[in-house]
Amino acid sequence: MGIREIFGALGRRWLVVVIGVLVTLGAGWQVYQATPPEYTARGLVLLLPPVHDPTATEEEGGANPFLELAGLDLTARVVVATYSSTAFEEELESVSEFAEVEVNIDDSTRGGIIAVDVKDRSAEQALRTLTYVTTSVSERLTSLQTDVGVQEGDAVRSMLLASDTEAKPDFQSLIRIIVIVIGVGLGLTIAITLTLDVILVRRRRRRGMFEPSGKSGHPKGSASSAASSAAAGAATEQPGSAPLPDLDDEPVDALRAPRKGAPATSVRKPASAPSGPRSAAGHNNARS
Repeated sequence: MGIREIFGALGRRWLVVVIGVLVTLGAGWQVYQATPPEYTARGLVLLLPPVHDPTATEEEGGANPFLELAGLDLTARVVVATYSSTAFEEELESVSEFAEVEVNIDDSTRGGIIAVDVKDRSAEQALRTLTYVTTSVSERLTSLQTDVGVQEGDAVRSMLLASDTEAKPDFQSLIRIIVIVIGVGLGLTIAITLTLDVILVRRRRRRGMFEPSGKSGHPKGSASSAASSAAAGAATEQPGSAPLPDLDDEPVDALRAPRKGAPATSVRKPASAPSGPRSAAGHNNARS
């Protein structure tokens, strides 16, 4: 089926198309009402080197800690790896049932910066979950160092670098669902319209092939119509009438003989001229 045929079918069944479009828009509106937008919040946690560096001298003990951030990337990756366990997922469900949390290394910097991205169904719940996860970064970092016996003065510290105070609405998931619903609705509308058009066109063609002939109802040009016309011609003949004779097969005498049931008629012979001498004399006497 070509493009012209498709548009022609849609034009002929425009009422079906209009109904399908209205139903599709109604379904999209219901999805929008039933699926509220999600809210996102982001926080950054910075890892700091220990207060006392055992490799530094007494003169270098009060050095700027921000100048030593490059060596904390590996420590930050270890902390991030602890959030990929199923234990954290179970712990997160107790805080928010529908929350989605991603804990990764911030790629915009080369230091030990951990980025926390939270997505939840409400703005208040998203901020609450963000606060819980950013706080847990410091707790996990301290727990990891305590397990290996790191002294307090040699432990890596953490601080909250940045955190959102307002959650932002995220319409990407909602738009994706609405686009899927509208696409499926329009596709079903076109498919139903084309199928209905094909069925109705075939039915119309079948009705056009069977045109009624009189009261018999036989198809036009069929063998049954010819048989019915022959039967009608035979029915018009009077019963008991004899068939006409064939002039080529009957002798001439049969033509002269009267037919059965026909009135008898006399045949007058034409007068013939006298022949012979007697007839000639008699003919002369008659003239005199």
